[in-house]
Amino acid sequence: MLRPVVSKVSEQLDTVDFYYVDVDESSDLAQKFEVQSIPTMVLVKDGEEVNRSVGFIPEEQVTEFAQS
Repeated sequence: MLRPVVSKVSEQLDTVDFYYVDVDESSDLAQKFEVQSIPTMVLVKDGEEVNRSVGFIPEEQVTEFAQS
């Protein structure tokens, strides 16, 4: 599961805000970002998507993704 990995990374990075979205409860947001697989991470800067990751990735890659 990716959530514990992301939680750990979020505790280490104070320059990035992390949000969890339940796609069943927020289908409009999932549709807006075209989420079709779980887990999906979307990196948003200045309101625009700049990076995306689909599927499980290890902690080091989550950190790299968040800082990209």
